Amino acid sequence: MLRRWTVLLAAGGLIAGVCAWRLATNRPQDYTSQLAAARLSRPAPTFEGLDAHNQMFRLDRYLHRHQILVVFYSAELTAAGDPNLIKIRERLTDLRHHDVKVVGVSTALPQDNRAAMTPFGEIPFPLISDVNLAIHRAWGRLTADTERPLPGVFLVDRKGNVESLGQTPQPAADISQLLKELTGS
Repeated sequence: MLRRWTVLLAAGGLIAGVCAWRLATNRPQDYTSQLAAARLSRPAPTFEGLDAHNQMFRLDRYLHRHQILVVFYSAELTAAGDPNLIKIRERLTDLRHHDVKVVGVSTALPQDNRAAMTPFGEIPFPLISDVNLAIHRAWGRLTADTERPLPGVFLVDRKGNVESLGQTPQPAADISQLLKELTGS
């Protein structure tokens, strides 16, 4: 009987010692490396929708042939007032020279996109209407609580892939830096 108690006390002491050591050496983990490993290049979600001229646009037309900038912009700011679209329009000649296509997506109706273009002339890339939020949902561009559209710029490479975190495409962190990388200047 004494032998059993001795073994139990020794085992308990060993377990307590291991627990104390683990608590003493436990440090907060750095999740940066895990996030970097989770960022993968995945196939871009394809979509179709009406452009500003009520013509059906399909992203498939550009995939595997060009690099594509997919720009989600605010319907309230319009295509003429969105800061990301303004930066892209300023660099559009350079982007075309490097065979980069641009597609804008918002919840604005086609006629609203046409009206936004009128004061500035024709916007030389498709502006797609996503009134049912299907495109926004597929690209992870809705707030979790209210499902309001979020802005964002995504680069789809020539292979048809977009940088993703898990299954969700991730927007570019800095549009100016992305434009410099794409145009080489």
